Amino acid sequence: MRKILVLGLISALSATVSLADTTGTCSIRAGRTDGKMSFSSERGDCVDGKGRGCHSGDSDMLWSKWTGVTPQDLEREGAAIDARMKAEAGEMRCVGTVHDAAMRGTYTFTPDDGFIKRMQALGFDDIAPERLEGFAMLDVTTEYVKGMKDAGVTEMNSHNIMGLKALKVDPAYVKAMAAAGYPELRAQKLTSMKAVGVTPEKVQAIRAMGFTPTQEELIQMSVFKIDAPFVERMKARGFKNLTIAQLVKIKIFKLDE
Repeated sequence: MRKILVLGLISALSATVSLADTTGTCSIRAGRTDGKMSFSSERGDCVDGKGRGCHSGDSDMLWSKWTGVTPQDLEREGAAIDARMKAEAGEMRCVGTVHDAAMRGTYTFTPDDGFIKRMQALGFDDIAPERLEGFAMLDVTTEYVKGMKDAGVTEMNSHNIMGLKALKVDPAYVKAMAAAGYPELRAQKLTSMKAVGVTPEKVQAIRAMGFTPTQEELIQMSVFKIDAPFVERMKARGFKNLTIAQLVKIKIFKLDE
């Protein structure tokens, strides 16, 4: 479920800002986990009940990424807050007051024109202005992008970079998957594998069961939770030498129940 929410956030961030400052409303409250705030913003017509032209986002973010606001500030009724989050792609700002343990106010995002130029220098000519707010929220940096290119990732573009970063696909993961026998490092395939929990350790466990899966089979085995205990249960029922495709069908049609 968390992976689905992450991917949904990426889609929501894909079209939110122009080169001019983006304006709207925002709120900051205590997050769902320690050390994080819950930040939300709305831009466009979000109040007519139809959502036309409306862009909204809600995400847990580290307090440490922001200046001008602390958890203790939310305990001070009426406190005036100027909260800012500076990223390489631009600056997010939420200015307002505290009421009922939540800060609400005016939202702006100021893009960094230099970031686009640096990305273009790395070969990314598709960096549309509306991507910048998503890059800022996910902390996509040129250093990260260069590291991924150096690790051998192919077919990267401004959209799937956000997917890679949101799912914490980093150069270390890329290199480990290549060392595990999967040197085909297309950005979309790496995103698909990480989204369902494919790791080098899981590859080792699957091979220990006697399988040599393709990337797509790795994804299927992870999605349908085909692990050693499941395979052993099938063997105990008399199903021996099953292929990955057969194991997947057993899971899909619930023949193991």
